[in-house]
Amino acid sequence: MADLLLWAGMAAAALGIGVLRWSWSLKGRSHSANLAGWALLVAGCVCGGIAAGAWGAAIVSLVAMGIALAVLSWAAATSPSRPGRSPGRRVRLLPDGDGPLRMGGRLATFALVVVAGFAASVALAIALRAGAIGLGWSEADANAAALFVVPIAWGALATLVLMLETRRAQFVALLAVSLPLAPALMAGG
Repeated sequence: MADLLLWAGMAAAALGIGVLRWSWSLKGRSHSANLAGWALLVAGCVCGGIAAGAWGAAIVSLVAMGIALAVLSWAAATSPSRPGRSPGRRVRLLPDGDGPLRMGGRLATFALVVVAGFAASVALAIALRAGAIGLGWSEADANAAALFVVPIAWGALATLVLMLETRRAQFVALLAVSLPLAPALMAGG
């Protein structure tokens, strides 16, 4: 029964990719077709998970990604090239005309998000590790929890810092995430 459920999951994932590709090729947006495609992908992963746990969900996901790669590669290879100018859309990454580039501000934002955000995430992970050991967790479990926290906290913190509009608010957010490190250091954790 588990093998049948795993095969059904892979088939649902493949069909979901097909439905999404068809939906995205339509002239207008079809919310129901998009929903059906994503629902088939989720159903496929659930079937894989029920059939063989995380391994089954991974197999179903690999099938979906492989089919998506094949379908999108075929579409890219067979799509006609469009002669002419590129569209006039702009990202607004750089200022219009001769305006200032504000490179100092851009570098400061990068330093806050990447360097300070990573440091704050590591500080939070160290504090979590110390707290977990204080609660009686084994060192291996506490270390694993700390290692899981760093990328998750860093991603969330980077998003938060980029959404804040003032430098003061960005510094406050970074400091607030780093504060749990102080008691951990005082306790010797």
